[in-house]
Amino acid sequence: MGGNNLLNILIQTVKSKMTGFVTKFRMYTSWSFIKTRVVVKIREFFSNLLGFKPRNNEDYFTVGRWMISRRLVYALVLIIGVVSIWYISTETSLFKHFDEDGVKTYDYNSLRLRTAKGHVRILGKSGYRAFDGNVEEGYVTGEGTLYNPVGNVVYTGTFDQNKYEGQGTLNYPAGNMMYQGTFHDNRFEGNGTLYRENGTKEYEGSFARGMKNGAGILYDSGENELYIGSFSSDNIVYSEMLGKTASEVADCYKGARDLYMTDDESVVYMTGIGALYHGVRDAEALDDEEKVTEVYVLHDYFTYGGEVVDTIPDIEDVLGSPVYEGFSDIVLPEAIAIDIINSGRNAFDGVADLVTTDSFSDVSTVEAYDRDYEVYIYTFRRGDVLYSFVCPNRAGYFEFYYVSQDEEETA
Repeated sequence: MGGNNLLNILIQTVKSKMTGFVTKFRMYTSWSFIKTRVVVKIREFFSNLLGFKPRNNEDYFTVGRWMISRRLVYALVLIIGVVSIWYISTETSLFKHFDEDGVKTYDYNSLRLRTAKGHVRILGKSGYRAFDGNVEEGYVTGEGTLYNPVGNVVYTGTFDQNKYEGQGTLNYPAGNMMYQGTFHDNRFEGNGTLYRENGTKEYEGSFARGMKNGAGILYDSGENELYIGSFSSDNIVYSEMLGKTASEVADCYKGARDLYMTDDESVVYMTGIGALYHGVRDAEALDDEEKVTEVYVLHDYFTYGGEVVDTIPDIEDVLGSPVYEGFSDIVLPEAIAIDIINSGRNAFDGVADLVTTDSFSDVSTVEAYDRDYEVYIYTFRRGDVLYSFVCPNRAGYFEFYYVSQDEEETA
């Protein structure tokens, strides 16, 4: 028992003696301590070097009329040498990291990258592979692939001075395709195909400034053709339906539709694009086929020249002063539009008392509607097309609008 006590006392004594040694050893061998000591020594060295006051002519270099401190020159030479060694060790190809296939790899902020040319790989801030492709004079130019931090491809195709330019493919963050086609200045430009995030095709055709512009085909969620025609600033050019016959509109709009009929007029609700058109029979036409007189767009916003506006004052900013404004009794397509809108968001007070008889699931005969129901309308002229915005009352907001031909301009 006594021997065990003596052994424990000996062990505790040795441990107490070693604790200080171990603590000092850990401190002296820690990187933070070493770095601190090195920085302190370097600071003291340069402080002593630069703090020296020359006492006689031997402490100067004479250059013409100038006298320069020898120690200052030595300090500058030493600084330049240290910086040069650091630059060579971190930036030149002699010490540069190469991938297994021999491609140079640079950090995104590498000075050497600014003069690199040809095929390289660039690492992002956290060390992930951000780019693999061609660079020239410090810019990503030519073929290449851009990655996000989780390793998914963001873009693959051609670049010009760090921008998407030419043929390429842009992906959603998860890596599935968003757009394939031509680019200019980082935006969709020219011909291309746009995909939804679930992978289905949304649009195929012409783009400008990153938006659907020109001739194209819009697809529904099942990748069936929905609308074939002209687009502007991501929207269908509804005015191009004006004056067309019902069969000609059917060549443009391929989606589901609901038909509302009376004895002498009809309204077709194009459910896939949220719009309806009003058709009236042309008594002078040989085929007596209905012609589209107005197209009603069931949106409470309006897009013009890439700008989206949703109030009448904003409409006035883009279309000018209205050529007409005031209360008006509703007509058949307005009654149908109000009935459809109110079924979703109760935008209009009261009801238009639309009474219909269903002949088929998508065909209804209109028996009656409240012809004394009033709405407030603002009408604007742009070229030979009239834009009329329908409001529940005289207020700053509209609930839908319609386009029609300006008879004065076409007369």
